[in-house]
Amino acid sequence: MQNFIDEALKEFETIFSRHSSWLLFCAIVIGFIGTTEMIAITSLCRFWMVNEAGYHRLLHFF
Repeated sequence: MQNFIDEALKEFETIFSRHSSWLLFCAIVIGFIGTTEMIAITSLCRFWMVNEAGYHRLLHFF
């Protein structure tokens, strides 16, 4: 499963002009897969243990 997700995410790498944006996209997708609840960005912050500043950065990403 991990190899499948890795290959699927690599397909999206060419869409992003910056590598850091692609990495953030990957973290978000993995967060959606790994979280046990779906309460928007709050769920991602709980999954990745992100502080308030990170929460606002994720809001800006979306």
